[in-house]
Amino acid sequence: MTALLLRNATVLLPSGFAPQTDVRIVDGLIDRLGPALSAAGAEGFDAAGAVVAPGFVDLHVHGAGGAMFEQGDAAAVAAITATLPRYGVTACLATIATLAPAPLQAAVAAVTAAAPTAPGARILGIHLEGPYLNPRRAGAQDIDGMRPASIEELDALQELSSGRIRLVTLAPELPGAAAFIAAARERGVTVAIGHSDASAAEAHAALVAGATHVTHLFNGMRELHHREPGVAGTALTEDGLSVELICDGHHVAPRVVDLAFRCKPPGQVVLVSDAVGALGMPDGESEMFGTRCVIADGTVRLGANGPLAGSCLGLDQAVRNVRQWLPALPVAHVLEAASAAAARVIGARDAGGIAEGRTADLVVLDPGLEVVAAVCRGRIAWQR
Repeated sequence: MTALLLRNATVLLPSGFAPQTDVRIVDGLIDRLGPALSAAGAEGFDAAGAVVAPGFVDLHVHGAGGAMFEQGDAAAVAAITATLPRYGVTACLATIATLAPAPLQAAVAAVTAAAPTAPGARILGIHLEGPYLNPRRAGAQDIDGMRPASIEELDALQELSSGRIRLVTLAPELPGAAAFIAAARERGVTVAIGHSDASAAEAHAALVAGATHVTHLFNGMRELHHREPGVAGTALTEDGLSVELICDGHHVAPRVVDLAFRCKPPGQVVLVSDAVGALGMPDGESEMFGTRCVIADGTVRLGANGPLAGSCLGLDQAVRNVRQWLPALPVAHVLEAASAAAARVIGARDAGGIAEGRTADLVVLDPGLEVVAAVCRGRIAWQR
């Protein structure tokens, strides 16, 4: 038996913050919650009144620490998951951008092989951000690898992954997209709209077909226009769509972040990093997406002045940014956007919350929402 006791914490529960609360963890699960719990047989950690919140769940992360899930390398997968707890992330979807069929299969196989034993953050599954995207809204993704949606390809990849594909991003205006969305939903896969030039009518048709999520709202889609609101306008006004935001201050302006939180019902905004291997790396040149990228001033770009190519954002910084930009938004709502809201998108019932019997994925935060420690599966994976 392994046991850990987090003492004297302010624990974020579904009912709100519970001060002077201990969290006893046994064999990776939350065993008991309450005041002054027995420390017998447990490693102790004094939270000293700090917030213990559900560990952050990143649905959209390509890499960290110089490694990318797209590499098709199990060692790279392990390097990413070992890096993420530093940023409060205790669970994630391994996100794979557009690749040709063979490299895509290799990337899926590498994640599948590494996931059961990867250190640090749990891999809850795979997010295919492509290849069924619109080249007109490719962003930094490989246009040559984009192709029509194929349920046969998804089925083959799902078999290869032992059922780990949980989220697929696609452009709903592409031929056959509606049928693909319906078939994917029948298979239990969440479908997101993204990298799309869809009109509002086409976006709504995707919602009717079964799409329930929008990938990095406002980025990789046609601009919001008062005569043609497109995906963005549909996402803001349809309660059936949850939305991602990349809150690094570069992808989306703070006032637009405010707009999204004002428009969406509670729990429908999800903070994501869209981080690439640049997360945790110093400024300078690096190769990602098979091309030269430049990390500088909190951004990753294709070339010195090129388009944004993912981010070098830690999810903890996204939380702090939203807290700074929207001080009237309750901190519990901000933390939910980085944890429980994300878990709900993919139906991950054992992530994003604190309750007895659940997996002990937790983040300890100081008053400035800086990460003090991250607990993954009941073990301290990172400590300041």
